[in-house]
Amino acid sequence: MGGPWVAAAVFCEKVLQEQDGVDTLVRIVDRITMVLQGEVPLPQVQLILLVILKSGFQRGTFELSVEGTAPSGVTMSPAQVPVLLEGEDRGISVKTHLVFQPEEGLYWFDVKVDDVLLTRMPLRVIVQRVRLTGRQPS
Repeated sequence: MGGPWVAAAVFCEKVLQEQDGVDTLVRIVDRITMVLQGEVPLPQVQLILLVILKSGFQRGTFELSVEGTAPSGVTMSPAQVPVLLEGEDRGISVKTHLVFQPEEGLYWFDVKVDDVLLTRMPLRVIVQRVRLTGRQPS
């Protein structure tokens, strides 16, 4: 007995759906480096979250949820979607847009099916602030 099994759980910039139905992932990321001038606010993070599960011995309708926890410990609103698992090698692919106002540090995103943890996805936000130094007139 077992399943569902995680085939993939990634953040990426884009998912292309090819003519044959196969997904192509563009720019898989687990760290975001923001280089900012001065004390400007951090821009929003915009990514695609892709989770692919294989059913294993599971059959039926289940709830897939992905819940993020910010570096400060604040829990983000979970993405939840019902999924139909048909058993064996059959699976599902769920893509969702992830948009949030970031803070610097390590985020963890928990992937669950019916409140059972399947995997955790890390995402680190790094902020580098640069200061422009102008030349002094002579």
